[in-house]
Amino acid sequence: MPFLIGAAIAATTLISMALGQIDTGFEALGVLLAAGVLMTLREE
Repeated sequence: MPFLIGAAIAATTLISMALGQIDTGFEALGVLLAAGVLMTLREE
């Protein structure tokens, strides 16, 4: 489940950046990094 949430966050952020809704700055990179970390989590 964390993988699905992380993938959705990453996709939404990338689409928003592509459409110019948000700046491609450190905030967006931070969100993508957090989504990547979320996708690597494993449920125990």
